[in-house]
Amino acid sequence: MVEIRLENLRKTFGDVVATDQVNIVLAEGELSTLLGPSGCGKTTLLRLIAGFYKPDSGRIYFDDRDVTNLPPYRRNTGMCFQNYALWPHMSVYDNIAYGLRLKRINGMKYTKAAIDRRVKEVVELVRLKGLEDRHIHQLSGGQQQRVALARALVVEPDVLLLDEPLSNLDAKLRMEMREEIIRIQKELRITTVYVTHDQHEALSISDKVAVMDHGYIQQFGPPREIYANPQTIFVADFIGRCTFIDGVIKSIGSHIEVRLPNGQTAHGRATIQGYPFEIGEKVKCAIRPESLHLQRHTPEDNEITGTVVRTIYVGTAVEVYFQIGEIHAEALLGPDTDVSPGEEITLYARPTEVMVLPLGGVEALKKVPGHPLFRSSTSTATAVSA
Repeated sequence: MVEIRLENLRKTFGDVVATDQVNIVLAEGELSTLLGPSGCGKTTLLRLIAGFYKPDSGRIYFDDRDVTNLPPYRRNTGMCFQNYALWPHMSVYDNIAYGLRLKRINGMKYTKAAIDRRVKEVVELVRLKGLEDRHIHQLSGGQQQRVALARALVVEPDVLLLDEPLSNLDAKLRMEMREEIIRIQKELRITTVYVTHDQHEALSISDKVAVMDHGYIQQFGPPREIYANPQTIFVADFIGRCTFIDGVIKSIGSHIEVRLPNGQTAHGRATIQGYPFEIGEKVKCAIRPESLHLQRHTPEDNEITGTVVRTIYVGTAVEVYFQIGEIHAEALLGPDTDVSPGEEITLYARPTEVMVLPLGGVEALKKVPGHPLFRSSTSTATAVSA
């Protein structure tokens, strides 16, 4: 197991900046996810870690070993590709054994007995016993994914790299394989980097999540922290769902008072420790659907009134979509909630459940002392572990 440290990493392709100012530590034995939309730079960052790309600037460390300029075969990583990249003319056994037959330790090959022993161990681990003699076209999608995972693990890598490994599976298989990956990763305690665009997958599988957009890591931390305290509008919108309301800061005290376009005020909290909010600054208030309630809990609760547009019963709850002027809003209420389109509805949110977010995304983060992007903007290449 190794710790992966990325220091001020930057990679461009011509005029396109794929990743920039990346300063994070991926802890030993943890599963860290690179999450973001297509084109955000997450696969580029994974390939930088693997050694398939060289950065334009910055360093990559496995523990204290600088691997920035090492080729992939000298980094001892196992890679599982999105399309599996399995050999169709080989059996399951031969696909898994392929890497061991190529690998050398101090110039020495693995013996046939050593290969056989290791392949059998991994076959047991990924639950493919009895399928060793089958060819790839005889396997289901989930079984093919297990073969790809076994092939990555059989070489006993220090780091396991997974590039959207479940994207080609249907919903049920994705759930099953997600549980398998969690089981195997926890059993082996192998440092794992997992790329996905699926927020639910990232939240359910990860020890830490790095949310990326346009090549920048906007936030890195445990799933609960990122969901409860998103640091930018993009993160709040990409992780879960939110109602966003524009406003202007009226006062700053134990809570932030925001003047809304309709003349009302809302009281909320900052989600970025140390962000220099100012009176008169334009901001967005973000409210999660589950943070809106039918009953007032305290005198300080924010009151929101709108017109119901539609409702969706989902068994354990009712999704209520309503309109506040020009703003589209959403609430997640109890399953017994009885409201109909066209009705007026009044909901309440505690000040702690209203998140006040700065405009500007990455540029806003550069204003926060101690944030990795702030340090990069002042040319301090210090890796920060969330």
